[in-house]
Amino acid sequence: DDRLVFCPANFRYLWRFLRYYDSLQVDGILADLGVSSHQLDEAERGFSFRFEAELDMRMNRRAKIPTAADLLNTLSAEQLQELFSRYGELRNARTLARAVLRFREAKPIRTVGDFMEVVEACTMGDRRRYQAQVFQALRIRVNDELGALREFLEQAGRVLKPGGRLVVIAYHSLEDRLVKNFLKAGNVEGRLERDFYGNIRKPWKVLFKKPVVPDEEEVQRNPRARSAKMRAGEKQQVD
Repeated sequence: DDRLVFCPANFRYLWRFLRYYDSLQVDGILADLGVSSHQLDEAERGFSFRFEAELDMRMNRRAKIPTAADLLNTLSAEQLQELFSRYGELRNARTLARAVLRFREAKPIRTVGDFMEVVEACTMGDRRRYQAQVFQALRIRVNDELGALREFLEQAGRVLKPGGRLVVIAYHSLEDRLVKNFLKAGNVEGRLERDFYGNIRKPWKVLFKKPVVPDEEEVQRNPRARSAKMRAGEKQQVD
């Protein structure tokens, strides 16, 4: 069907591709923010603590950006603490950051196995959950996932027609918080803005108060959907 065009690129370039295809005003956008299961399950990509591999974690391996190993070997203790705290929401981010520095004084962190030696010694609470949060934090930072989402949401607001609908499926609290704020206030900070008369500007009509989540049957079919939250908004005409 010639109405369907695939653009294998980061969605932070939404406006650029719509302009290229002369489609800058659209009726609806559906964004599934989930990471590709194919990439997660490719051992050599270094996304998972389940497989021994080089610590890469770049979604696009041709991208000239630092890998996860590069970050672990070059960031300061303070920068690593911020990374683990901000993107992994780890309570012992400082302890983990210092452990990384101690390890790399002896040898560089190059592989999943190297890093797991550090992580295992710092694991708190549910072992699997903790390790998943650590790897999530690194992956988000390597690929600037939250920065890309911010740019996408801002561009979505520009390209949708009034009455157009934006539907977003998020998979962790950091993504969901940005989407929720954007639909509430028109910006990812959730900062309410007022017009000349002091009325709160509402550029979006939130279509349901609470996010839609998968039911038990869907989770059984697809366990990776268990954390999914879907939110939707309709763009309003704002003067």
